[in-house]
Amino acid sequence: MSKRAKHLALLMLAQSCCLAVGLWMQNHFATSSAKQGVEEQIWADMEADAREFASALEGVDIAGTDAAAAVALRLAKGVNGRQSGLADVLVLDADRRVLCSCGVGGAYGESHPAIDSVVEWIPDASASGGQTGPVRGTVILPDGEHAAAMRTPGGGLGFVLSHCPVAEFEARSAVAVRSWPVIGVITFVWTCALLSIAAYLILARLHDDIDHERLQSATEALRRTQNLVRTRDAVIFGLAKLAESRDPETGDHLDRISVYSTMLAAALRRHPGFRDEVTPAFVRLIGISSALHDIGKVGVEDRILLKPGPLTQGERAEMQVHVTIGGECLRDIERRLGGSNFLEMAREIAFAHHESWDGAGYPYGLADVAIPLPARIVAIADIYDALSTKRVYKGPLPHEECVSIIRSEASKKLDPDLVEVWLTLEKRFRAIALKYASATISGVQVSPAEHEPVQAVAQEAETLCAASIGASNAD
Repeated sequence: MSKRAKHLALLMLAQSCCLAVGLWMQNHFATSSAKQGVEEQIWADMEADAREFASALEGVDIAGTDAAAAVALRLAKGVNGRQSGLADVLVLDADRRVLCSCGVGGAYGESHPAIDSVVEWIPDASASGGQTGPVRGTVILPDGEHAAAMRTPGGGLGFVLSHCPVAEFEARSAVAVRSWPVIGVITFVWTCALLSIAAYLILARLHDDIDHERLQSATEALRRTQNLVRTRDAVIFGLAKLAESRDPETGDHLDRISVYSTMLAAALRRHPGFRDEVTPAFVRLIGISSALHDIGKVGVEDRILLKPGPLTQGERAEMQVHVTIGGECLRDIERRLGGSNFLEMAREIAFAHHESWDGAGYPYGLADVAIPLPARIVAIADIYDALSTKRVYKGPLPHEECVSIIRSEASKKLDPDLVEVWLTLEKRFRAIALKYASATISGVQVSPAEHEPVQAVAQEAETLCAASIGASNAD
């Protein structure tokens, strides 16, 4: 379930709970109000009946049963009477004995007590009225408890009592609120639907705004990161070029090493023994980290660095110190800046790119896979470039001779598995070398017929490097 759907479901649940509680409270108070209204209406009707009967009996000697009965009968037939059909009426003497009874609407005739029976009357605690108005109370009749309004006729000795079963209050209240639950359910469903639509529209707009802002932030962060990476790479290459500038014979050495290393690393991604370690990020990092492999040469004297002839034993020892100078320099930078994949790889390459697979290299005599893989890759690129280009102490060698030398160094100075992969790329290496050569390389003139395929292979190599870098950024 998407985040938007979860938020909508939670919001709908919260709204439904709040709405259900609100409707329940509304129903509770409305039901109470309706019941109270029904009860007040029944009481009002009973009091009206009591007043009407009392008015009809004014001046009549209700002790005379026949006279009282005649009046009651006249009222029951609607002569000078109000046909409410709500309550029954009893005419009582002063001792509350029943003189006569009638149903105003004939609804409760079965509840009438026998003539001359005594009615038990229980007035309300707040009962009042008497001559001024009916008094509310309760009577016990044959069918149970009845609510009653009692009034004394003017000038008479006795009472007129209008009564209604207590159960009728509940029945009439139930009828009044019978349809309310259905209305409440319909209101709940309809309101929930409207709230859900409104919540969806609001949440959709909110999530769209958040996604838009997040995308803008991510785009801006990516742009800043790319700018920083480009700045970093430019600064690194600039520093490396400063070290390289002391040896003008090397030409575009750093550019070639970067492309060679990237191409070989990209090819290793298809090798089962290296594909787990050589990730797109690895390929992207080695292209720039390899540029710092000889940064330690800034600490080597010109008389040694630029010597046209073979080095003496002591001079060779001084030259070999450049790997330690470069590695320690990068280690110090790493301490100041904190952990960095780029600096870690650059340090490994600077320290170990002159180590040998058989353990005869320097500065630590590492062997086999103890030599970091980035350093083993750069070692092949560095040897090929040193063999195939002019240096102060030697001329360039033909490409085929370079290939022969590198093949012979497998399992000696170089990783045999890497050499095996490199041999599948050697023509591409030659194309890259030819691209960077302005006129000749390895003693071979680049003919017009050869120039176009050379450029095509070089372009393929650069495309492969760019694809690896793009995959790294995507990671």
